[in-house]
Amino acid sequence: MSDRTPRRHSLVSALLVPPAVLLMLAEEVVWAGLKALMARLGRLPLVARLEARIQTLPPMGAAALFLAPGAAMFPFKLMALWAMAHGHVLWGILVLLAAKLTATALFARIYTLCKPTLMSVAWFVRLHDWITGAKAWAHARLNGWRVWRFARRSIGRLRSWAARLVAALG
Repeated sequence: MSDRTPRRHSLVSALLVPPAVLLMLAEEVVWAGLKALMARLGRLPLVARLEARIQTLPPMGAAALFLAPGAAMFPFKLMALWAMAHGHVLWGILVLLAAKLTATALFARIYTLCKPTLMSVAWFVRLHDWITGAKAWAHARLNGWRVWRFARRSIGRLRSWAARLVAALG
């Protein structure tokens, strides 16, 4: 039986690690991009005033606001499912993608603005710690894979090259 365990482990890892690599890289890129976009929007005077008020919310107000993007996008997700069920698959996917990106952008900004307050809410702290632990566990597993390390180095080189290109053009 011990002869089969490493082989089984390798097979499971070979099946799970590539999608995990793609998912985690996409998450990092999308999250960073959306955070930067929302921070830029936060410099607009009206948005800056709204964000200043958000930062003064009490813990339960911050918690409710933290949950709001997911709830606000629910009707759009239903509309996307309805469109797909009626043969408009591309339209449904586009609506679903737009709703997901919008909710994620709002979530990222609200998280940034409200994190200090939210860290006083017990359920948020438990959720935050669980997600942080799960992400650290996944990264630790992925760091053991050569393909993951190669992908990380390649992405770093690509980002550096893109930054130099933007600096040279601008």
